[in-house]
Amino acid sequence: MGLLTKALLDDLLAAGCTCGASKLDFSTYVDGRFSLVQGDPFGGVVWAYKGETFVDGVYEVACGTCKKTLFASNACPRCNRAGALADVLASPNRLDIPSHCPRCAAETLLYAVMLPARVVYEGKRAQKARSSVDIVEEGAHGVRLDCKACGVVAEVTDRCPLCDAPGPIRDRPD
Repeated sequence: MGLLTKALLDDLLAAGCTCGASKLDFSTYVDGRFSLVQGDPFGGVVWAYKGETFVDGVYEVACGTCKKTLFASNACPRCNRAGALADVLASPNRLDIPSHCPRCAAETLLYAVMLPARVVYEGKRAQKARSSVDIVEEGAHGVRLDCKACGVVAEVTDRCPLCDAPGPIRDRPD
């Protein structure tokens, strides 16, 4: 589990901000998928997270009105390594994006990536995640590369896909 627990999240949502606002801005790392054609994204990101994995990646919650920080963590959002967040946000992606499958040469691949995103919550339902980072920019971290023809081509399993800390990596919620 990440550093923002379900109980703490429930408290934040119930209390809102001391300024009286209930609109909250969440900064989180969430899973997305891209279709790649010859190594370039085809279409937009398809978000691939559930509520538990969204909360698992939260590293900051701020008031949407007065901008007061209500929760903040500088730990890696994936493995909880203390002090790693700044490096995670500034480091390049370590999982190469090939122009074709290295096994069968297929030109269409599926790329799973963790992206920093902002989500606004205003008392009922959260808005869709929005990331200002593209898969080739700093802060985007590839996790898995799949080929429809031959299966998993590459996957980061031996280290943290965000901060590159050695494994084993903690389990994520389902």
